[in-house]
Amino acid sequence: MSGSSLDGVDIVLCTFIRKSGKWSFEINKAATYPYSEEWQLKLKELHRKSKSEIVSTDMAYGRLLSEMISDFLKSESDKPDLIASHGHTIFHEPEKGYTLQIGNGQIIADTTGILTINNFRQQDIELSGQGAPLVPIGDELLFNDYNSCLNIGGIANISFKEKEQRLAFDVCPANQLLNYLSRQLGTPFDKGGAFAQLGKLDKQLFDLLNQDTYYQKKRPKSLSNQYVTDAFISQLEVSEAPIEDKLYTVVKHIACQVNRSVAHLPAGNLLITGGGAHNKFLIKAIQLETGLNIIIPDDLMVDYKEALIFALMGVLRRKKEINCLASVTGARRDSCCGIIQKPDSTHRNP
Repeated sequence: MSGSSLDGVDIVLCTFIRKSGKWSFEINKAATYPYSEEWQLKLKELHRKSKSEIVSTDMAYGRLLSEMISDFLKSESDKPDLIASHGHTIFHEPEKGYTLQIGNGQIIADTTGILTINNFRQQDIELSGQGAPLVPIGDELLFNDYNSCLNIGGIANISFKEKEQRLAFDVCPANQLLNYLSRQLGTPFDKGGAFAQLGKLDKQLFDLLNQDTYYQKKRPKSLSNQYVTDAFISQLEVSEAPIEDKLYTVVKHIACQVNRSVAHLPAGNLLITGGGAHNKFLIKAIQLETGLNIIIPDDLMVDYKEALIFALMGVLRRKKEINCLASVTGARRDSCCGIIQKPDSTHRNP
């Protein structure tokens, strides 16, 4: 799994068991492989490049993922049944009918010798869905003991049950904004919200962020990285407030939008995962705003829940079972998404 925060690739080795219709899981091993500065820049700028460069980068990125996976598995005596690869999103424009996650699945399959499933979003978009968020299938099958599940990555997304249906959507930009501001202070992220809590609210910026047209849309809806840059980061760029004030204001903005997303729900437990769950100042702001009972699991689950769920999606795809919910994406029907790439032994590395 590689997310919009661009910090690296999360890899998990999981075991799934289904007994009496109920899924359980174990994370056997997990690691994050950080991106080099070269790859960070390449992925960040790729949406502006030519079609031929995007194609060649898709191949190169597939080889990079293969190297990471092979290194991750080198001490394992048994090969996993399958690899489920999210890849990295370059374009996501569901209203225009397309999405693109690079990381060539056939290269991964051929290099590792392991059946690989990728391209989990396209089929849902072809069914007039948003192709996002996808993790709610995991919230439904693995984490349905919680009233709602919030993942705070580059973009925050939430899922919950309403009238016996799993609903979900992207809430707002999150770590993309916080990390963008933190880099201006010479650090890749604001550890614990230390800089943000030194600031104060910039009411003008706060109001501008909350007035974005995305918040007027009804679900199903999802945010693209490009939209975040154009609509939100551009507002941060023109603001003349000190960086600490911008960080404080963005934290309050995220908490405000999370509250708007759950305000109609009865009081209950809110599970929070993703990198933002480590930001104590942000979590406190969300707790104060929502009044919900917030559950932060152990670090393994905080950091690897999304990768775990993509592994589950791969298992469901292999078993030809539903892994994408129309109630979440707005598609015409539930679907079984992902393209299966079988390893070609004639191309496999020794």
